[in-house]
Amino acid sequence: MMIRWHGGESKGFDPLSLPRCAKCGMSVKSAVGISTNGKRSAFSGVMRCGSIWACPVCSGIIRTARADEVSKMVERNASGALVFGTLTVRHHAGMPLQMLLDAVMAGWQKMVTGSPWKRMRQRYGVQGYVRATEVTYSRGNGWHPHIHFIMPLDAPLSGEEAQALRTWLIDRWRSMVMRVAKKYGDWDIRPDDAHGIDLQVKHDYKACEKAAEYITKWQADKGMAELGMEIARGDVKGGRAAGSINPFQLLDEGMLGLSDSQRDALWHEYYAATMRRRCITWSRGLRERYEVEEVEDEDLVTAEDKPEELVEYVAPRRVYERLRKTAPALLADVLEAAERCDWAFVDSVLHGVHLTDAQQDMLADGEAHMFDFLPKRE
Repeated sequence: MMIRWHGGESKGFDPLSLPRCAKCGMSVKSAVGISTNGKRSAFSGVMRCGSIWACPVCSGIIRTARADEVSKMVERNASGALVFGTLTVRHHAGMPLQMLLDAVMAGWQKMVTGSPWKRMRQRYGVQGYVRATEVTYSRGNGWHPHIHFIMPLDAPLSGEEAQALRTWLIDRWRSMVMRVAKKYGDWDIRPDDAHGIDLQVKHDYKACEKAAEYITKWQADKGMAELGMEIARGDVKGGRAAGSINPFQLLDEGMLGLSDSQRDALWHEYYAATMRRRCITWSRGLRERYEVEEVEDEDLVTAEDKPEELVEYVAPRRVYERLRKTAPALLADVLEAAERCDWAFVDSVLHGVHLTDAQQDMLADGEAHMFDFLPKRE
């Protein structure tokens, strides 16, 4: 089964037996609505899977919200001091992603637990951490799972303290991975300064801003928002090495010169390896400290699918489903047109009804259903 196919049920698969992410976007009512506030728009009456790993639509929604959370924390950090780092393990083509992810995440878990970790936090005023796991792929080096993290500090560190903390974290990561590596036999996953570790201690807002501009490829507004994007937006970043891509790019025909069967095999490997793993986590108590509310991934996509704006356009389910299976890119064009209030274009694609203000209020008050406003089929 090709998870990447839109409308996989049209290939002979039972819709109910498809993976959850393959059902994302399926209509669940007799009509589909569009809401917009002029800046963003959304379909209502459709299913959302809430997968941060495997769904390009839900991942974008979730990761954008998570990036905003990280940015809030950084902006509210009174000391202006933090540790920002990237950790990974040695890897090369042929290594299974499941094993590499296990090693990276087990190494991290060992690093941030135990008495040595607690003593380090007290000594350097480490308040906690936000950790995000990313995966990229290249033909030359295979899978590359890695961790980005931010650790806010109680106060700026002296030069000697910053170097001592950096040395401690590097040694701690290396030693914990070495422990984990024992279970993988001949696979050499030991990190070193050239392969696996990048740590920076920053002391003020401007320094954080420059670090974000230096290391991120996100092309949105520069500044603190970029640090949140660097931590959370793995869906829009390719790898930094030449010929390295993020997993969603495996769904593009001809990517890296890979055949369809090769891309399908890699996607299935990625899908299986990331299933049920936590992608972005906060250490205990850090959200409360910075008054950042904890919201589950599924709730984020549900909120996005139910905007405060009223449903302004209603389309027949059969038209929406046909486009979802045969021309899904047109549905993105429809949402962009709705943001511009170009209802003529929306109507030319969906053949539905642009609701009057009275009809919108009837829907909002529960006095009517979306399909009530569609022409009756003879």
